[in-house]
Amino acid sequence: MNVKLPKERIINIITKYLDRDVEPDYSWGPELHDFYEEDVKRHGSFDFVINDKLSYSYLGGSGQFECQYCLFIEDYLSNRLTNLFGNLWIPIFKEWFEINSGLKVTEMSVFNKLIEF
Repeated sequence: MNVKLPKERIINIITKYLDRDVEPDYSWGPELHDFYEEDVKRHGSFDFVINDKLSYSYLGGSGQFECQYCLFIEDYLSNRLTNLFGNLWIPIFKEWFEINSGLKVTEMSVFNKLIEF
């Protein structure tokens, strides 16, 4: 059975899922944007954990890494999201991450494949 949903509805469904099940431990949001930015400047990266498990990592624009402003999604999370939403989740995740972390993403690594935006 094929069901067609409007694009806005799909974005809303995926975003609600991300908010509910993929938000990192210790929360995030506009009040933590400066914290993330400073930590990335200091260390070049920041790891985000869900239930004490590494879930996604951000590499900032420090110049110490080949990939700048990159978001690496762990395979377990990529598998879960792909099983639920196909590849539709990838650009939505990028935007969701940028809004909640305040960090710019130019590339995402999903299943060890770099996707440029």
